[in-house]
Amino acid sequence: MLDAKLRAFRDQDLEGIKSLIDETMGISYFEYPVEYREHLMEGHHSREHILDEARNGYTVVLEYEKRIIGTGTLLGEKIQGVFVHPSHQRKGFGKLIMHELEERALANGVTTLFLESTPVSKLFYDSLDFTTLKEACFSVGAEHNFHYYKMAKELGHNKKTH
Repeated sequence: MLDAKLRAFRDQDLEGIKSLIDETMGISYFEYPVEYREHLMEGHHSREHILDEARNGYTVVLEYEKRIIGTGTLLGEKIQGVFVHPSHQRKGFGKLIMHELEERALANGVTTLFLESTPVSKLFYDSLDFTTLKEACFSVGAEHNFHYYKMAKELGHNKKTH
């Protein structure tokens, strides 16, 4: 991780982030129907959506060996679009991104962070002390319902002890 560089998003990062997200979804979500992946890649993680979130929030980019391998966005009290390329997962990069977003949230006076997690990412967020508030689902087409989790984490001095 010594060569990893975490920095703020720049407009020229858009294509690299879009490629990272699409490639990560293709690998990590391979068991999901194509309609699900397309819904996420063309909706929640479209170029327009990525750029809009970066301009209205705080998006970080993680570079390693001159390649974008991770990203995440803080929008107010919500974290969105956290991705680490599958070849670099389970090496601490996701935690590095989340720590940066949590620090920025604290600096902005946020006391509770919220996010929505797919089943693929839920254990990661559990390991970072996010609590599941609710399991929900959405439909893509008439045949597919997809589950996700609404999660939260208290930050700083207001954090509950377990």
